[in-house]
Amino acid sequence: MFVQEKAIGWPIGIVGAVEVIAQRKIGRCETQADPRPQLNHIQPNPANKMSIRFLLIAAPILAICAAHPHRLKDVHQRSSRDLETMILNNTVELDKQGGTFRLDWDLVYDQDATNPQVVLEMRVATRGWFSLRFTSADLSLGDYFYGAYDADRPSNSFFLDKHCELNNGRGCETADGPKDDLRNDFQLISIVFGQDYTLMRIARLADTGHLQDVAITPGPMMIGWFWSAGIWESGQLTPIDKMGFEDVVLIPE
Repeated sequence: MFVQEKAIGWPIGIVGAVEVIAQRKIGRCETQADPRPQLNHIQPNPANKMSIRFLLIAAPILAICAAHPHRLKDVHQRSSRDLETMILNNTVELDKQGGTFRLDWDLVYDQDATNPQVVLEMRVATRGWFSLRFTSADLSLGDYFYGAYDADRPSNSFFLDKHCELNNGRGCETADGPKDDLRNDFQLISIVFGQDYTLMRIARLADTGHLQDVAITPGPMMIGWFWSAGIWESGQLTPIDKMGFEDVVLIPE
């Protein structure tokens, strides 16, 4: 077994995010030449009896291993590094007029052929906060991702999973806006921070099974996009500077 781990700590909001990259080689049955004498040369003493007993127990296991190698292959799960470097083959400019919010994405079916991991990358022309919203088919629920990175004050940075009940498929029914989910189902993959833009890559399952999330389903779905030039002002998020809605097919029918 070979295990390599690398941890990088950096603040995202109040809690530091830690990226752990692990590579494992497991699931192979290997036998090596036994340097000990053959059994017919072993002297009858208690230690040798224990060795014989061990070999009698191990032999059936090795036989099963040799007969069914396909059952012992490890299920490949992409690491954060894999998701960071993979090429995203789909793109759409959500801001049709201004070109300020581009979304790239792709699907990963490593774990479940019916419930892929959706890898999303947002390139937003701001150094402030931005948000992406998935809208339920009946327009009753909005599932939001909020992200921001403040290079000057990293403690102001965040990536959040929020939700709210919608009013006619547009804004939240309450003036308080989206509320934090009980569980954050987004995985932060990477951030690139430029002079006039932020590039953030995230991932989540198409269907998280969480009641506060909107399942990403095949066919068109309404995607909302929002951004602000700032992040915090008097303890509140700065006002939205630009927003819009587009129907996007993230998963083909």
